[in-house]
Amino acid sequence: MIESISMQGVASFQNPTPVSLNTNKKIVLFYGHNGTGKSTVARYLQDTTHSNYSNCSYELPNAQDYQILVYNTDFVEKNFSQDSFEGVFTLGETNVTAEQAISTAEVEIVKLEEQRTEKQTLKGKHEDKRTTQVKAIKNKCFEIKQEHDKKDLDHCLVGFKGSAATFYDELLKIDLVETPEYTFESLTTESKELNNKSAAPKSMIPNVVLNLASSESNTILNEVIVGSSDSYLATLVDKLQNSTWVDKGRLYIGDTEGKCPFCQQAIDDELITNINNLFDVSYEEKKGELKTLLSGYKQEIETLNETISGTYYTSLNDTKFDLAKEKLSGVLQANLTKLKQKLTDPSVKVSMETTTDLVKDINDIINDKNVSRRAFNLKLSNKKESLTAIKKKFWSLVRIQYDAAIKAHYTLIESIGTDIETAKTEENTLTTAIQSQKDIITDNRKIITNIETSVTNINNQMKSIGLEGFDIKQKPGDSNHYYLCRGVSSSGNYVYKSLSEGEKTLITYLYFLELCQGTVNSNSHTPNNKKIIVVDDPISSLSHNYIYEIGSLTHKKLIKGYKYAQVILLTHSLYYLHEVIKYLPRGKDATGNDKFDNKCNLFRVLKNTNSSIVSMGKNDIKNDYQSYWQIIKDAQSGSTNNIVLPNIMRNILEYYFSFVHKTDVLKVELDKLEEEDDDFSPFFRFINRESHSDSVNITDLGEIDSDRFITKFKEVFVKTDFEEHYDKMMT
Repeated sequence: MIESISMQGVASFQNPTPVSLNTNKKIVLFYGHNGTGKSTVARYLQDTTHSNYSNCSYELPNAQDYQILVYNTDFVEKNFSQDSFEGVFTLGETNVTAEQAISTAEVEIVKLEEQRTEKQTLKGKHEDKRTTQVKAIKNKCFEIKQEHDKKDLDHCLVGFKGSAATFYDELLKIDLVETPEYTFESLTTESKELNNKSAAPKSMIPNVVLNLASSESNTILNEVIVGSSDSYLATLVDKLQNSTWVDKGRLYIGDTEGKCPFCQQAIDDELITNINNLFDVSYEEKKGELKTLLSGYKQEIETLNETISGTYYTSLNDTKFDLAKEKLSGVLQANLTKLKQKLTDPSVKVSMETTTDLVKDINDIINDKNVSRRAFNLKLSNKKESLTAIKKKFWSLVRIQYDAAIKAHYTLIESIGTDIETAKTEENTLTTAIQSQKDIITDNRKIITNIETSVTNINNQMKSIGLEGFDIKQKPGDSNHYYLCRGVSSSGNYVYKSLSEGEKTLITYLYFLELCQGTVNSNSHTPNNKKIIVVDDPISSLSHNYIYEIGSLTHKKLIKGYKYAQVILLTHSLYYLHEVIKYLPRGKDATGNDKFDNKCNLFRVLKNTNSSIVSMGKNDIKNDYQSYWQIIKDAQSGSTNNIVLPNIMRNILEYYFSFVHKTDVLKVELDKLEEEDDDFSPFFRFINRESHSDSVNITDLGEIDSDRFITKFKEVFVKTDFEEHYDKMMT
């Protein structure tokens, strides 16, 4: 069954006009006035491949199994432009074996089609699952866009922000990098620096210079500096190893007034001379050398501290640099303490730790910083290329981040693909089996089909509706064609072209109804449950009596028993529409649902500037008089063309005031209104039934403003005291 139709870009259907059909309802009714676009829908279904309908579409699963039969003026022209027309092959004489074979094959086809539908449904579920999974992986990878959108790495996303699918497609193009030496954080920092409006080349950081190697390895540090051996006290002092203590004490001899600064006993000049002789010029020189060494070491430390407290170094914010600096400072302070100890006690040996390697460690860090700064300066001088390089690295990191998810996705998609292919294979196998059963039906139908039966059926049907004096006969010399003759004894009196339009409509429609049950090709036959019947206004040029006959035939041949896959009827006639509907189920079913709604899709075709199709309910179908009022309401809401308003309004006034026997009152009030309003005098003259003979006043109406015209139309009912009727009909 056709599940949906979408009309666009043809005739009055310029905007997309989709129509969804409930596939549980086999009957589809389209109602609309002439010129609204009904026939365009029928012609599209008659030839969906025509270039005129390139923007239209319809959804019909397993379309190759279905046959769409359309009755319209094109059908009549194509099949009856000559005096002979193709015969319809239908079931004729009985052949039990052939009929049984056909019956068995038809049952088997139903079973196989149910199985194929199951496979198609399963395939559809797998395809939906694949679609869902593809969408899921794309959305998952697109999440990173939220992390970096409008941030420092935003420039890496330019061109890929609007669509998860576009983002994912780009990601798949990226080669996988095993062990990148960069991170999102490092790229963020680099991008921030380069895109900073005040970004400028960075100056190089000077190396730390510390010339203490000679001081720290000076041999004097390992010397035991003691007094001279020229004094008789030398042996004792050496034995006691207290020359430093004696040296400190002798400084106070001049202030002790002849007393020993150590024991406070009287001391003579000879002892003083021998104490002083212990500390000769060589001893003093050694102490002086130590003082110089200490002073120089302290000066280097002060210079170093002053240097590394500058902004070059304090702005580094580098933990490794800070640790190396602290370690150097600690060693320098320890060495300084040792120097002070040596100066205090020259006889003590000290060993200073070398700072050469520590300074080298600091300068290595500084050199690394300078390498980075030189690289930055180079990137800044080539900013565009540098940002491009960052973008490439960014995408490689994204690719790495989602690699596991992408691999898992492909594994799942491959599994789903296998399921889809399996379902396709099973579907194709069932399609082949169905075709085999169709071949059985075709072969057996050849045995029992002929056109004689359809000739008899059409002739009997013409007589039953009162179309006397005509007969369908097989064409002499061509047993597969008919011709229409007047009188049973005629043999070559071809009369089709001489028929009235009403007679042509009746005969061609009877032929079409017979064709729906049979086929013009004895070698090919589509089962009724695979036929979609489309009928476009089969009641043109017919009297009301025949409209009822056509309505009855339509129900009996097409609708009753619901043997066809789908029946689509399009009409402008409320009489015909009501005639069709009256045969459809009424009332409620066991579940309380409306029986009509269970069986029938009902639509209304409207046209303003463009055509549109809207759903409607059974209760929305009115008689002709009510339909006229509906057109006025449509014009008021802008859903139909205002040009029809004057004619519709005139018809309403004729119907109503004739019915209430107030035509004289109507004329009086129309004459008054014409005199009162010069702007609308052509309008009132036109809708005045006495002015019908005035063929020119319709051209005087000018541009039709629906609101103004409807206001004037209402005045007619107000002036004639029928405002209540107006309000009721416009509600």
